[in-house]
Amino acid sequence: MANVLPMETRVRIAAALVEGTSVRAVERMTGVAKSTILRFAVELGEGCARLHNRIVQGLCEPDIELDEQWSFIAKKDKRVTAEDPAEFGDVFTYTAFAKGSKLVISYAVGKRDQATTDAFLADLRARVLVVPQITSDGLTLYVPAVEASFRGCVDYGMVVKQYGHNKSPDHKYEPARDAHFIRKTAVFGAPDPKRMSTSGVERYHLTARHINGRKRRLALSFSKSLRSHRAAVALSVATYNLARVHASLRVSPAMAAGLVSELWSVEDLVRAALSEPAATPPVPQALTLPAQTGPVRQLPGGKGWLRLVSGGSPPSPPVAPQPPPIAPAGPAAAQPEPEPPPSEPPPAPGPRRMVQLDLFDESE
Repeated sequence: MANVLPMETRVRIAAALVEGTSVRAVERMTGVAKSTILRFAVELGEGCARLHNRIVQGLCEPDIELDEQWSFIAKKDKRVTAEDPAEFGDVFTYTAFAKGSKLVISYAVGKRDQATTDAFLADLRARVLVVPQITSDGLTLYVPAVEASFRGCVDYGMVVKQYGHNKSPDHKYEPARDAHFIRKTAVFGAPDPKRMSTSGVERYHLTARHINGRKRRLALSFSKSLRSHRAAVALSVATYNLARVHASLRVSPAMAAGLVSELWSVEDLVRAALSEPAATPPVPQALTLPAQTGPVRQLPGGKGWLRLVSGGSPPSPPVAPQPPPIAPAGPAAAQPEPEPPPSEPPPAPGPRRMVQLDLFDESE
C-alpha cells in the first residue's frame, strides 16, 4: 500500500507554501520530509495548472495589462557556466492581468525570449472572447507576439516609465520610485491613452512575491529546478484567483470575473487540483467587440459603434427671430433759429443832412 499523506497534512503543507514559507520551514512545521513536500508541491502545482486551464477561459475583459517578473533557477545568469543545465539562470514569469476584475488571465514561465513570449500571447488569445485593449511595458518582444496572436483584432499600446539613476550604494536594492516621465505609445489599433497603464500588474507582482517564497529576493528559498518553479507559480496563481479576497473588490478575482460563485478555501483548492484530470488547453474563438458604455449606438452590419465623445462646449440655444430693421428717415431740412424778441423798439430815423456834390473839378 502506497504511503499517502492524510488530507489534513496536505492542507497544512499547502497553506504554509502559499504564505511564502520555504520548504525547509514547512518541514520543521509539519514533520514531513523535505523530499515528500517537494513531490507533493509539484503534484499540487501541476494540478492547479490544469484547473486554471479549465476555469479561466471565455473572458470578456476589455483592459489587459502585461508584464514579466524576474526570478532565477539555482543560480543567477552571471554565475552560470557552460556545464550547467540550460534551465539554470534567470527565469521570468509573464503575466496577463485583467484591470477590472484583477484576475490573472494567463501566465508563462521561461526565459525572456521570443519563444516564451509567443507562447504566452497565444495562451492569452485563447482565453478571451472580446477585442481587448492591451498595455505592456517597452519590451519589444511583445510586438511580433501580439501581431501573430491577435492579427489586428486588438488595441495595443506601450507604457515606458523613465526613472532616475541617482541611487547611492546604500539604496542599491530599493525599488525605483518617482518616474521622471511616462511615455505612452500606440502600437496597433487605437488604444485609449487614459486606459493605458501597467500599475495593476506591477502591484500584483508584489503580492506574488509574498505568496510564492521562491520569488523572494535576497533569500535562500529560490527554486532548484524549472519544473518545481513552474508548479509553485501555478499554485500561487490559483490561490490568488480562487482563494484570496482582493481588498479593493471584497471578493476573489475569480468571483469578480464571474468564473466561480463563492470563495474557495485552501482545502477546496487542494481537493480540486489533485482530482483535476488532464485536458487540452483552451482554443482561440472568434472575437467580438466589447460592450460599450455611455451614449452609444451600434452600427448596422457589425461595423462597430457610434459613440458620443465627451468634451467640447454645449450647443448654443436657438436665436429668436428679430423684426426687420426700420429704414432711417432722410435728413430733415434745417430750420432757422427764431430771433429773440427785441427788448425795446429801435429809435426813429432823423432828417438826413444835405451834401453838395461837385460835378466839375476847379483845378482843371
